[in-house]
Amino acid sequence: MVKQKKMAVAVAIATLAVAVPLIVVIACGPDFGPDVFVPAPHPQNPDVFAKGHLGVLQPSYWRADKVVAYRYLVGGKLSDAERAAYAPATEATKPYNPTTWQQQYDAQQAALPVNQWRAARAAVLKVDLKGSPEISQDRSLGTKTNDGFELDPVLNCPNDAFLTAKATLESRTKQWGQGSPALAEWLRGQDAVFSNCSASGQIPSPLPANAVPLLRMDREYQIAAAKFYATDYDGAISGFEAVANDAASPWHPWGQYLAARAEVRKAAKAASPAQYGDMAAFDKPLLEQAKTRLEKIAANPGDPRIKHAAEAELSFIQVRLDPKQRLNNVATAIAGPAPDPDFVQHLADLRFLADHGVQSDADLMLWMDALPAPSSDTSEKTGPKIDSLAEWRTRQTTPWLVAALMSAKPNGAANAELLRAAAKIPASSPAYTSVSYQRVRLMIAAGNTAEARKLATSVIDGLKGDDTTATRNAMLGLRIQTATSFPEFLDDTPRSVLNWQSQAAYASNAMKSSPFTFDVDTARAFNRQLPLSLWVEAAKAKELPERLRGAVAMAGWLRAQGLNDEATVKALAPLLPSALSQAVGDSMGFPATLALLRNPGLRPYLEQGAQRSFAPGSLEEFRDNWWCEKWGSGPRAFDQQYNPLTLPPLPLVFLTAPQRKAAADEQAKLNSLSPGVVWVGHRALDYVKAHPDEKDAPEALALIVRATHYGCYTGDEKATPTIEQKTLSKEAFTLLHRRYPKTSWAAKTPYYY
Repeated sequence: MVKQKKMAVAVAIATLAVAVPLIVVIACGPDFGPDVFVPAPHPQNPDVFAKGHLGVLQPSYWRADKVVAYRYLVGGKLSDAERAAYAPATEATKPYNPTTWQQQYDAQQAALPVNQWRAARAAVLKVDLKGSPEISQDRSLGTKTNDGFELDPVLNCPNDAFLTAKATLESRTKQWGQGSPALAEWLRGQDAVFSNCSASGQIPSPLPANAVPLLRMDREYQIAAAKFYATDYDGAISGFEAVANDAASPWHPWGQYLAARAEVRKAAKAASPAQYGDMAAFDKPLLEQAKTRLEKIAANPGDPRIKHAAEAELSFIQVRLDPKQRLNNVATAIAGPAPDPDFVQHLADLRFLADHGVQSDADLMLWMDALPAPSSDTSEKTGPKIDSLAEWRTRQTTPWLVAALMSAKPNGAANAELLRAAAKIPASSPAYTSVSYQRVRLMIAAGNTAEARKLATSVIDGLKGDDTTATRNAMLGLRIQTATSFPEFLDDTPRSVLNWQSQAAYASNAMKSSPFTFDVDTARAFNRQLPLSLWVEAAKAKELPERLRGAVAMAGWLRAQGLNDEATVKALAPLLPSALSQAVGDSMGFPATLALLRNPGLRPYLEQGAQRSFAPGSLEEFRDNWWCEKWGSGPRAFDQQYNPLTLPPLPLVFLTAPQRKAAADEQAKLNSLSPGVVWVGHRALDYVKAHPDEKDAPEALALIVRATHYGCYTGDEKATPTIEQKTLSKEAFTLLHRRYPKTSWAAKTPYYY
């Protein structure tokens, strides 16, 4: 049956996902990304966001998220239906379902309209559903091109077709009887209709004039529908017009609408193919014909279902004939403050048109384009550059105040004006958290750190619930810039990871343990700005969770080894994890070196997100072992799209001049050292050469070879670390087999790398 509000060629428009999961976790390497503290593409919890708890708005949010934010910023809210569409229930929010995965899957499959039809058909025919013909809803439609012929898969038989067929089958079964010849003939006709869904199939045979009248009228409809799915659009148009002219037919009210649908399909088939990324082309004169037919239907105060279907099809045609006006219409409707009954379709149209570069002067669209683009733009920006400050001064609305604040540069000439306006936003406003975040940012830039810290603390203290983690992380990232003492700095250091994505997280099974770790700002502050003396303090500080104190102790202990700082080694050794502490004691020599070979997760710096040292003894199969980065700088920071980040150092006003000098001197000395495997390997090899009777010498040599194989890889075979590792591997292997050939370690090491 043919009964669908949108033509199949445009199914992508009608079914665009409104809400996207917060973030996609890559479960296999080596394509790991950084762990997420403040999500860039989407809010932390879309369901909470959809209720108006906007948190700190990010300029990189996708359009659907910005639409929701705008609705609340103008004083509206989402209806229950709109919230469900934007943030559909996830497995985490659904009521507990005790059924097995297979049972859930089977239930989902059974609920599909195509399978509802197949089940109803099988029940009437009293056959096993497995014997019912499979039906594919998609069909590859061919288009001639300059280079030959293109096949484009489209949804040919939409869900409504099967639901209508099911409802009609149930009605005809009651009327004619389950075993009646009329019902059997109706089913043969319907099977022929659906045989055209994925390929050219059968066209139902016409019935004689003396056939059951209702069956004959159904057959005329089935023939037109079959031609529609078979892409014989002229035949379908004639067939549906004939149905429309038969006042006795139950399908009569839908005839003209379906004829218009066939005209739209014909317009798509007749047009020249669009280039990749462009909107699909349509024959505009044919669309105008369909438009004229549909306008007559929409003007008729008849069946509201048909009227609504015609209006929906007219909206689709407007997308093609007047895209700017369509974008203006949907943006105005969806912006609010009133709910939008066509929220799903309007949002889909908005995204589709904006993605294809259509411009709009609707306030919502201008506002989205005014939000500042992040360094790695995921905001789908396509519009002209908008002066958000000028727009706010003209409009004096909350959305434009938020945009102006987000766009304001440090020490901008209008910042005082913006801050005065921002201070008037009440705590009850959905804009309050975002406005407060921007206020703190601008106050810090202006040197008003005391007031900035006070406001940040007020916002943080007011956060309640488990779905405020991203906001808390964002505010801590600002408040730490106002720290006037080392304890205050440490207070704001632990951040809760929202999504573990890094390789280190998987190596350490971090998702099942404490979410607290270091964000990029604090990790880089430790690595580049803090002297080792403060690492020792941090390793003992109650402001850090125990696990983070351990991470600081391990990295600081290794830095002290590289600096030959015996006093710091002795101070940090008791603070190491017990097994490691017992193995190394306060050694500056071979026991420490052997421990480094045995624990490929040890590194002389802290990392962005999960620490590799959370699982120091594990050997990571993707070579996330030891380190290639500079000792005193640590790894490069990346955003959630895995683009390099450039961040200014934290102010750390509490550091004294001697502490700053000590940190700089230590960093310079550490950065002069060789990368991890080379440094550790030569240190072990030199010791073994000088101490041939060392009982652990065979193990050390074998572990050197292992380290050269599984150690971090630069990706450049000509790079110095790689060349040095190869030389080191061969030398350790040769010494192992020459000096200790009968040991188990030699037997375990048949190759060098």
